[in-house]
Amino acid sequence: MITKIFRPFWSYDVQKTEEWLSSMAEKGHQLVKINKGTRLFIFEQAEPRKRTYRIGFDKIQPHLLSKVLLDDGWVKILQSGRWYVTANEQPQELIKTFPVREGIVKHNKSIGYIFASVLIYLTIIVMFNLIIRSTLFFQDVPVHFVESPLWILTYSSMGIGIALWVLALYSVMKINKINKKLIAENTHRKKLQGSGTVERRLSQDEEKWLMRSGQLVVKRRIAWMYAPDKLEKWLEAMEEQGLNLFRVGKTGTVFYFKIGSPRKISYCADYQNNTDESYFDIHRDAGWESAYVSTSSFQKWTLWSREYSMGEEEPQIYSDKSHQLKHARRIAVTYSCMFIPLVIFNILFIGANIHQMFNYNLDKIELLNMILFVILILIYGSFSIRTWLYYRRLSKRYNYNM
Repeated sequence: MITKIFRPFWSYDVQKTEEWLSSMAEKGHQLVKINKGTRLFIFEQAEPRKRTYRIGFDKIQPHLLSKVLLDDGWVKILQSGRWYVTANEQPQELIKTFPVREGIVKHNKSIGYIFASVLIYLTIIVMFNLIIRSTLFFQDVPVHFVESPLWILTYSSMGIGIALWVLALYSVMKINKINKKLIAENTHRKKLQGSGTVERRLSQDEEKWLMRSGQLVVKRRIAWMYAPDKLEKWLEAMEEQGLNLFRVGKTGTVFYFKIGSPRKISYCADYQNNTDESYFDIHRDAGWESAYVSTSSFQKWTLWSREYSMGEEEPQIYSDKSHQLKHARRIAVTYSCMFIPLVIFNILFIGANIHQMFNYNLDKIELLNMILFVILILIYGSFSIRTWLYYRRLSKRYNYNM
């Protein structure tokens, strides 16, 4: 007997899907096919059995299991495009190795970026319309709204837009949450991310006691990612003063220092579009420790640290100067692509209302809106300019022409 079950968002939470597949196997339903297009899982009736499932994603087709996994009892059940499903009939406590999650995490990030772009685009459209309507509402000039002759298309488009906005919001939140769970699933990765922080983590009461006694100092550095070289020098100077970095807050802007002895520590704030286990392995094997790893999907920063002795050359995480310049340029381009469109949008809004500023008296709300948009232009513009100044400083340091 064939059983078909529809699961539209199964790939968002593969861990939950794996548990569901295991429960289906115990009920005598053997998975034979996954239809990516229709999101259908197709089962055949079979003998009930206990199975541990693992779902994977690999751009290389067909995906071949490593000898280590095969020796540990893993077999590939099926492959559907780049997705594949493996199973192991050993008791879970006896399974020593598991397929990696790296491919799924990368795939989820790509999908998350797409939905985030849709979410931002639709939100900007809504905000723009609300701003226009609020501006018209507070004007003394009477405004008449004419109903669209194609009202069916208008309301249908609105309904589709709202549904798409909700879907995009759900997808971004769900994917971000699941990616964190997938990364945390690997204990080795957890150790890498928490290196130098989790192992020494104190309770809130202990931290408060240390702060009251003056043994723990809290400093804040807002928007350091637009000038990471200044953060590195600041942290190194703090270490030389005997303020040893204890941990970094979740947002990456709050730094906790313990009063200790002066140390020579080299810091490097590294920005990467995508990070996987090999990225952390390479730097950790070279003696670096991750003091902070951002959880944001859009700003993937890692703060690396490495202690060295007096008289020893300061270690650099990237020794190639041209690579450092390319890295700085990529940071500047990335943030410029983020903030320049916002600057242009705010300038266009002010330009559209410039006539009213000179010909009509602005009320308090309109004046407040104009001031707010000017402030946003200055903030977003400064972020972009600071990244290019960072690139320029490195260019001068390495005697490269811009």
